[in-house]
Amino acid sequence: MDIESFNFEQNYFDLFELPVSCEIDASLLRAKFMELQRQFHPDGFAAASSAASRRAVQITAHINGAHQTLSDPLLRAEYCLQLAGLSTDAETDAKMDTLFLMQQMELRESLEEVATSADPYKSLDSVRDEIDQLIEKTSAAASASIHAQGYDEARELIRRWQFLGKLADEANTIEAQLDDA
Repeated sequence: MDIESFNFEQNYFDLFELPVSCEIDASLLRAKFMELQRQFHPDGFAAASSAASRRAVQITAHINGAHQTLSDPLLRAEYCLQLAGLSTDAETDAKMDTLFLMQQMELRESLEEVATSADPYKSLDSVRDEIDQLIEKTSAAASASIHAQGYDEARELIRRWQFLGKLADEANTIEAQLDDA
């Protein structure tokens, strides 16, 4: 593959010569990423025409975006769903399982109570452990659903995973606030 024949239309898995899957070999992804970076880095085209230099920048940005997507388990699962022709519709679809929403509210309330607990770090660790276990369980179920081509179920599981990811981010924010206090 050279700068002129680089195919922006190929999927990210093909770009990195990996099978389409929620489960990937991170070391193979990293090795192929480094190889592609060496091959297409704009510095290697500094003496080339301005068109070739621009194309190298575009290719490198594409490679970086692809690597970022495949490196993150949630983004990778969303991308697998996208390759199957589906979207999570996270911005427009407000339907969620009532029990799951109740669980989310309880976890959010637990996070809000961390700062006022006797041992905020211990309380935060407890809530974070619960969130992490739910993420692990949900991500494994989403991966299995995608593998079995149960895309509707995978879509719902990925949406749950997105919610849980936001809770994990909130826990990290709370920890930073505790550290700053």
